[in-house]
Amino acid sequence: MKSYIKAIIIFNKNGEKRVVPLEQGVNIITGESKTGKSALVEIIDYCLCSTRCTIPKGKITDFSYLYTLVMAIDDNTYVIARYNWDDGSKMHFSKEAKGFEPENLELSYFVEKPALPYKDVKNEIECALGLFVTNMATDADQQGKKASLRNMVSYLFQHQNLMASKFALFYRFSDFYKRKDVIDQFPVFAGMISQEYYSDLIQLNTLKAQLKQKYKKQKANEKSTAYIKENLSPLLTDYFALLEQDFDGKISVQKMLKIASDLPEFDDTQLFGENKIAERYSELNAVLENLRNEEREILLKIKNIDNAFDTGSSFTQMLKDLKQQTSIAEIETGEYTCPLCGHECKEIAENDSKLIEATEWLDNELRITEKYTSDFSEDVRKLKEAHSKIDEKIRDVWKQIKTIEEKFISSKVLVSKREKVNYAKARIALYAEMSSSGIFETVDGDIEELKEKIARLEEKIKGFDVDKKMSKAESFLSNNMNRLSLMLDFEEEYRPIDLNFGLTDGSFDIYQHQKSNENIHLYEMGSGANWVSCHIALFLSFLRFFATQDNSPMPLVMFFDQPSQVYFPQGNDKDEITQADLIAVNKMYKTIFDEINSIGEDTGILPQIIIVDHVDGKNLECKEEFERYIRCNWRNDTGLI
Repeated sequence: MKSYIKAIIIFNKNGEKRVVPLEQGVNIITGESKTGKSALVEIIDYCLCSTRCTIPKGKITDFSYLYTLVMAIDDNTYVIARYNWDDGSKMHFSKEAKGFEPENLELSYFVEKPALPYKDVKNEIECALGLFVTNMATDADQQGKKASLRNMVSYLFQHQNLMASKFALFYRFSDFYKRKDVIDQFPVFAGMISQEYYSDLIQLNTLKAQLKQKYKKQKANEKSTAYIKENLSPLLTDYFALLEQDFDGKISVQKMLKIASDLPEFDDTQLFGENKIAERYSELNAVLENLRNEEREILLKIKNIDNAFDTGSSFTQMLKDLKQQTSIAEIETGEYTCPLCGHECKEIAENDSKLIEATEWLDNELRITEKYTSDFSEDVRKLKEAHSKIDEKIRDVWKQIKTIEEKFISSKVLVSKREKVNYAKARIALYAEMSSSGIFETVDGDIEELKEKIARLEEKIKGFDVDKKMSKAESFLSNNMNRLSLMLDFEEEYRPIDLNFGLTDGSFDIYQHQKSNENIHLYEMGSGANWVSCHIALFLSFLRFFATQDNSPMPLVMFFDQPSQVYFPQGNDKDEITQADLIAVNKMYKTIFDEINSIGEDTGILPQIIIVDHVDGKNLECKEEFERYIRCNWRNDTGLI
């Protein structure tokens, strides 16, 4: 995007104005100290809707009534004006033609222009730049945060106290939340992603949350299905047995409920036959007997394990007692001699050997018994768990048997078979009605549909390829920094230069990778020359990077405040300026000039850099080029005001 500041204009209440004309490419405002040079970046920041005014109080604030920024964005010119801090919440914003000349702007221009809240003007500037990401949340429940013009300025400004700092690279990174937002919004500023990306992420996470709920519902349905099948199947089996018919208990719950809602009617021809219910009764008793056999086997296993554990524990304790009783002092010799005759006593040595073997055997037995006795607890737990399940089945089968006995075989209330059938039918109808009251809302189809939508969205989001783009951007910045560093002033101990910028890891820090595989961070480097060179290399690389990105909304504007300060501190006697310092400053400015023009040639868009410095360039080798770029020279009692 073609964007640059055409002019900075300050009006007083009487309509007097102070104009700082600016152009595309390099702009130098040079002058003595206390002439208002460093106030320019604060005025730009203020007009770009800062929530506070950091314009130095004094001559400038006493004079000012309205601060104005005339800015070109693509084929339009925008006039952005803000009243002094006493009325700083009010601003003006208007769009003019491409050829609008800032020199013709007067205070009367704003009389007919509506005063807008500064937040509204911020939105207007963002729209003009093409910054349309209004919700960077990734979840529908998160509070939305928009990509902001206010976070862009961290990539645009290098203040005087920041330009050669070893501890900070970016404007206002001391604020944790500001830092996080600036870092998080880089892919937006680079044009890698748009609002569509975040909207898709929100939709994706919403669908994933819905899928999770559907899985929970499916799991609940499975549990309900198993429970209902377990209870409804015997009721239907009993009913069909009374009708002298077979029933397949292996069918699905849905089919069971369908059968339960449309049961076959009792036929008078079935009035006297009760063979099926008797068979059903016998089958249940056989099932009960098998379950009891299984129960006995499990209880026997538990008892055997308990006995084995007790026996093993007793044996272990016996071995421990034996070890304690037979413990001996450490054998320090392998040969014994008789104190009387002086002959060797081989028997004692043999006994020592046997005692050592016995002790080793005892230790080994202790290890084995302790291992196996400690392993029984998990076996017992599993067996008790199995017994609990069998016990539950026994109770259920026993309940079915008692129901058949009481209601269908020896019932004194339900005498006729018709009464027994109607009773069974009523139980089924009641249970079926309770079971189908919304419990079986099928979710299988919903799950498949959600999975398809999620897969499509994931593929679409994958197409943005953010990680790959970020990795490429990191390489781009590092490579360009190293290219620029060849001309900048770095100490020899850091050469060959291998600067890296932590973009993908979110550190946003510079470090030098040494041949010894050691990483030296900016805050670990010595010398102001290294610090300022790192700042210049990085932010010129940012400027080139944003210029190469077709969809980037970032203004192609950079502000350097006093880059030569580490070489020419204000107030130093000129005799103290060394030839080496002059060479370093010349290389620094030449690098800036060449890089700005190179970006214009390579991208077709000439970016803007505004440099304020007390260096006048007369002693530099590139003085002719330096002088061409001077827009204001505030010396001999001249200045911004």
